Amino acid sequence: MEFPKMTAVCVCGGCGRTIEKDYVFCPWCGRSRVTDEDCEEAIDSAFECIEEKQMEKYFERLEKMEEKVDALVTDLNALALSAEMHK
Repeated sequence: MEFPKMTAVCVCGGCGRTIEKDYVFCPWCGRSRVTDEDCEEAIDSAFECIEEKQMEKYFERLEKMEEKVDALVTDLNALALSAEMHK
């Protein structure tokens, strides 16, 4: 005999009924399980993640630009040397 999988539950602070922990709102009374503090933490975390991704992209672009500048310097040095040799 196979038993059904148990889900994590908690008690709603509004109506006192048992609800699944995954619920953001109580299906019985509609009270939010998310506090303002939870929202602030989630927003801060999201912004930190965005800033981190932006910095990664910034450094990737910077690295590519440095490679292009190095290639240009090499080409200019070769051009200058060639011009000196043809004088």
